[in-house]
Amino acid sequence: MLVMDGANALPGLLSQIVLSSGVPSSSVVSLQKFLIESCQSCALNKNGCQASAVILSSMEKAGETAFPLSKRWEFAGKELFKAFLGMENDDDEEPTSLPSSLCRLRDVVISMMKGVLVNEAQGGDNDGLNIQISIGPSSTGRRMRSYSIGASEESFTTLEPYPEDMLQAILKALSSSKTSPLLLSKHVVQLVLVRNSWANGVFPKLSRKSRNDVVSALLALRTRGNDELAGSALHGLPLKSPDFIQLLEGVDASKSEMDQAAIVFITDCVRGKLEVLGGSTDISKLSSKLFDQLLSLSSVENSSATSEGGDSGGRDYTRVSILQTLFTIHSHYKSQLSKPLAINDGRSKHGSAVKRKRTRSHSDAGSDPKMASQANLLVGLVGGNTSVIHPLNSGRGRALSLSLLTCLCEESPSAVVTSLLPALMSLAGASPTTSHGDTKTPERKVDMKSLADALVAIVPAYCTHAPLANLSLFSLLESFVGKIIVPNCETNEKWRATLLDHLVDSLKLLPTKNSSSDAIASLAACVMALQAFNIQKPKTATHDADSDMSDTTDHNSETRLDVRVLANTTSGVKIAVSLSLLQYAEKLMSYICGLSAFSAGESSFGNMKVGMSEVAALALRGGSTGEERSTPSSVAAYSELSEAQQRSILYLATNLLQSVRDTLSTPASRRIVRKSKGDDADLCLRLWNELMQTHTSTLRAQHAKLADGHHMNSTEKKFWDAAPIATGDCLDSLQNLLPVPHFLASVSSILTDDDEDTTSYIHKKKIIKLLADRVAEVSYDSPEASLFLEMVPDLVAQVNIDQSTAADGEDSVSSIRRTIVMKQGALIAIESFVRSLYPLAENGKLAANAAAVFLPALASVTKLLDNTASSWIKANGNDGSEVASGVVDAQCQLLSSSSLCVSTLVTTLKARCLPQLPTIIKPLVTSLKSVNALLEDWNDQAASTGQLLQLSILKTLQAIAETMPQFLLPYLPLVFSDNALPSRSLRQGYEQGDHSIRTAVVQVETALATKVQVRQLIPALSQALSRNLRSEDSVNWQEACSIINVMNIAVESSQRSDLSPIIGKIFNGLVMAYGYEGDDTSRPKMLLNANKCLLSLVMKLSEAQLRPLYARLREWRGDIEDETEGGSIRRYAFWSLSAELSKSLRSIFLPCLTSVLTDVIDELEIAVSLLCQRTKKADGSKRRRVEETDGSVEDMDRMKSLQPLLLCLESALKADAHEGGDWTRGDDNQRYNMILNHLGKLLLAQVPKEIPLLSDLTPKEQASTSAYQQLVQGVGTLEHGNVVGCLTALAAAAGNEQLWKPLNFAVLEACGHKRSEVRKAGISCLLFIIETIGEEYMVLLPECLPVISELLEDDEEIAAMAKDCVRQGEELLGESLEDSLR
Repeated sequence: MLVMDGANALPGLLSQIVLSSGVPSSSVVSLQKFLIESCQSCALNKNGCQASAVILSSMEKAGETAFPLSKRWEFAGKELFKAFLGMENDDDEEPTSLPSSLCRLRDVVISMMKGVLVNEAQGGDNDGLNIQISIGPSSTGRRMRSYSIGASEESFTTLEPYPEDMLQAILKALSSSKTSPLLLSKHVVQLVLVRNSWANGVFPKLSRKSRNDVVSALLALRTRGNDELAGSALHGLPLKSPDFIQLLEGVDASKSEMDQAAIVFITDCVRGKLEVLGGSTDISKLSSKLFDQLLSLSSVENSSATSEGGDSGGRDYTRVSILQTLFTIHSHYKSQLSKPLAINDGRSKHGSAVKRKRTRSHSDAGSDPKMASQANLLVGLVGGNTSVIHPLNSGRGRALSLSLLTCLCEESPSAVVTSLLPALMSLAGASPTTSHGDTKTPERKVDMKSLADALVAIVPAYCTHAPLANLSLFSLLESFVGKIIVPNCETNEKWRATLLDHLVDSLKLLPTKNSSSDAIASLAACVMALQAFNIQKPKTATHDADSDMSDTTDHNSETRLDVRVLANTTSGVKIAVSLSLLQYAEKLMSYICGLSAFSAGESSFGNMKVGMSEVAALALRGGSTGEERSTPSSVAAYSELSEAQQRSILYLATNLLQSVRDTLSTPASRRIVRKSKGDDADLCLRLWNELMQTHTSTLRAQHAKLADGHHMNSTEKKFWDAAPIATGDCLDSLQNLLPVPHFLASVSSILTDDDEDTTSYIHKKKIIKLLADRVAEVSYDSPEASLFLEMVPDLVAQVNIDQSTAADGEDSVSSIRRTIVMKQGALIAIESFVRSLYPLAENGKLAANAAAVFLPALASVTKLLDNTASSWIKANGNDGSEVASGVVDAQCQLLSSSSLCVSTLVTTLKARCLPQLPTIIKPLVTSLKSVNALLEDWNDQAASTGQLLQLSILKTLQAIAETMPQFLLPYLPLVFSDNALPSRSLRQGYEQGDHSIRTAVVQVETALATKVQVRQLIPALSQALSRNLRSEDSVNWQEACSIINVMNIAVESSQRSDLSPIIGKIFNGLVMAYGYEGDDTSRPKMLLNANKCLLSLVMKLSEAQLRPLYARLREWRGDIEDETEGGSIRRYAFWSLSAELSKSLRSIFLPCLTSVLTDVIDELEIAVSLLCQRTKKADGSKRRRVEETDGSVEDMDRMKSLQPLLLCLESALKADAHEGGDWTRGDDNQRYNMILNHLGKLLLAQVPKEIPLLSDLTPKEQASTSAYQQLVQGVGTLEHGNVVGCLTALAAAAGNEQLWKPLNFAVLEACGHKRSEVRKAGISCLLFIIETIGEEYMVLLPECLPVISELLEDDEEIAAMAKDCVRQGEELLGESLEDSLR
């Protein structure tokens, strides 16, 4: 039966024995007592522990009715537990292992302490469901498995009341020694205290003292015994604020690290029980208790007393834990801990801030001092009072302190806010009682990171709640700014600037945008005011007392800390800050002019903006000193102030205006205003209105001061000079930034103003410039484009102003200049309008609308161009005698501006400008000719006024040529006429601007040459070239070169088919250029340009067309025997162009050279006959030798063509050598022999120094180089033609040993000549030939070695070239020639 029922058999049997219906109740009690005491007796016998444990466990399962828990504890559990407590090892003994039966008995006894009652027996046929399946110990040693389905929790209850002796047993177990073999404390915690049934069913019903004893014991076990399970049990207990308060009263964290650990654990528990801490009163008391512990830990006195033992960071960790807990409490229970307000939200029915009052209950009345002390403690933790409070080391701790301080300020502003200022001052390193005149640097080093964090936390809280404590923003700024940042002391400038940056950052965090902007503006104004007060102090001898009033003074960081304030302001509030500063300035200007005064009642209480009276008081009296606070008081009238005080007020007003100007000039402000909408746009309009009023008032006050003749000192004069400029700059900046509709409306009102005084002129000039700048940012397809187009007629009206109606005298000149300046501004604006508003696509409605606006503008500008050109040309023709020089210069500038405007309009409107083309080109070209003539004999004044006009006209001509080239035919003769586009003044060098002018000329010439049809352009160019070259004026060759250059560009850019009909025209023009009889300077330049043009033409022709053209050139050259000057010039030109063609065409030119080969030989014969003298030998032999002559050539003109001939021949021979040398070896080598015969003779020639030669030598080098060296040896003439180069090319073209032998003989003959220059030419020629031909020429080396051997002993230069020949030979042969040279 027992086996079949399993684990429930014994509990069921015991229940049936006790609860049998036949047993009387008195017998039941006796039976219960007997059975329980029997278990006790059995257990006390060491061999009966297992049986007692089984019976006691079965009694528990039998149910509370059969065996009540109280009786089981009274008759067995209590005594058994006492016995367990007595079982302790000595400290020196090792813990002994316990039998499992004793451990099981221990667990059964300890389980009784849970106080859980089993209402029904676990087994039998009961109504409550209780099924239990157990598998006993396996023979294999595997664990027993147990599965159970029990009744609901409602069947379990706890023992009430909880027995005192049971509670004491728990306490004794918790305090028992760790050496107890039964580990009672561990198992009591594990089996009792950690269970939810005990924690939720028993613990809450204990007395407060009992609960505290249990909690304290668990805390000690956790902190001193390092028992994690005890900590878990403590976390699981339903503790509330009073329980934690009792715990905190039992520890003193300042005495030991154990207590610090206890504090940390308590705070962890508090955060875990945050939702169930209790009522607000208990929570407030718990907060105070935590603050007391924090103060005890943070006190410098306590810290010093315990510093001997050292602190490994535990103190800081404990404080951070307390702070985290406090912050969690005050954040979670903010609404419960906050004091109720007497009114809803502290704002009046109009929305303005008003002073708020709190209803002070009894608890609140006493909490204010406590809250203030707590706030001071928190500020001290971040370094605000190091003499009393030990600051935190960790950044996390400081951040928690500041966050908690913000919470306290929100809970009780009246108590906390008043302590913020002294705390903040102390944190910044300045004593709250430091006088304004104290110039000592703070004694301790300030932690700027801590101060920044403190400012970010404190200042927004202060500004939000200061009105509740009858404080204002002015109190903060006066105390903080007046004592730390601005005083003229020796404090580090970087430190002061950093403090200011942090203060601005904190003001950015105010709850609303308006309050933030007002506060930042107030800060900037107060900084300026205190700086203004500082200038009352005596200056050093080197400092100009009036320099601070200058509008252009570049103030440094020490004198303009307000600039730093505004620089750190976010872009979103810059406009609002500017408006507030402008309002300050306007009030101050009214005060200076005596139109208003500051009342004593004006203050800033209840809002975030400092009153003007307070700002003025700062400028006059500085910040408060000591504990004294400035109170609103009347400020005396400006006239009653001392000179130093007036200076401060003027300085303040100037800085306010300059600050507004500088703020509006920043890119961020520009973006904000332009994109403003809604409230932001309204704010910009308010700023505009304020600026208009301020600027008008300033101008009127300035004129009034000057008109009254009132005596002003230097400071006042500087102020009245700077103030209108500052307000005007502000106005201009904002006009440029306003939204488009408002901006254009303001522009139109100013432009249509008929006032002609100086003020109106300045306004119009500035507004036109702003309009031009503004339209540059508008797209043609934007909605604003149509609004801007409507402004064009207003600009055209400025262009059409008649300047001839002005009065006479100086006023007339001034008026004319003003009118011209206005017209220039309007022209520049029209250009900007055209570039921005004309669509890229020509077709479409947008283009039609824009053209309808700009075509009338073009007509007006063209008319202005024509009239201005006539006036200016007339003035230049009269040498300016009838017109003032200033007016002439202004007209020249206006002519430049109108030309540029026409250029832009033509580029944009294109063919639509055709009706205006005659009116445009004629005055342009006429003006260009006039300015070119003016600059022929240029001077500084002419160059400065004329170069800009040249550039403008050239740009306009380029625009016309690019947009309407097909309509330029009637105007080409005018464009290329004398002193027009080809003028030399456009190409001569100036000190400035010459490069840009030359570039512009090239662009115009390129546009004409590439855009105008070549069949129209070439005849016009030929006619212009003919006029220039047939002119008696020798300087026209430069214009001729310009025309040829245009012709060259036109030919290069044309197709062959386009050139065929006009080749004759081009040829005729080039022939005239080749026949130009100029000097040695002009002639080569003319030939250079003509050759380029001819080469461009030849490149467009076929070979079949080339030969007839070359034949015509040969025919034009005439007979070789023509000894006239013209004949020499034509021969020189012919061989020059032949050399150019030969160099460029290479082998293609050889057939043409064949046609003139006889001419080549004749030219060489002439050269030989003129440079060499033939005599017979004494022995009558037919052989002849060339001897030197002492005479010079009589006619050097006939020798000019030799050098280009040699260059032509050299290029042709090189090209033939590349092709194999067939042309050179033609006619059975006769061609080669004829050329070699004459070149060999020229090696021995005697060249007179008067012969004209082209070279690359500098004048100094040319003076030390003989004509022979240049013509024969090729020194400096490698690119211009020489005999040695031609011989080298001939040797390369010959290509075989048979032809090389006579050439080598001629060279060796020169090497053995008695003249050293001939020997040098010979050995250099031999060296060139060896280097050019290479290994193939080595067959002739044996013939050369005797001569080379002799030259090795010649002068140094010849010997060096001889050694080079030997070295080349050795390298090519691969063997030494030393033996052969002996």
